[in-house]
Amino acid sequence: MSQNINEKYEHDRAARKTFKLRIIYNKKGCIAAGHCVLSDPYDFTLDEEFKADLKESKEGEGAQKGVFFKDIETTEPHLVMNAARTCTPKVIAVMDLETGKRIA
Repeated sequence: MSQNINEKYEHDRAARKTFKLRIIYNKKGCIAAGHCVLSDPYDFTLDEEFKADLKESKEGEGAQKGVFFKDIETTEPHLVMNAARTCTPKVIAVMDLETGKRIA
């Protein structure tokens, strides 16, 4: 029986596994709904135009200008996963760095 992806990455207090994740955020598509900040205030904040900023991230170059990247290690992956899931324009992606797969 395969494990449901949501079960695999949900917070498990007993395990306290550290997940290595990459957050990819396309600021150009942000509509300033603010759901990401409510879901994950550790990684997202709002700028002066009320668009989200990915804290301590690096901006891509060339064709990736306006796209921000951040690698994190966390025992609470559900925070950033909820930020990606609740993003109205779907401009946030979360990748599992160990498997290389997109998880949100």
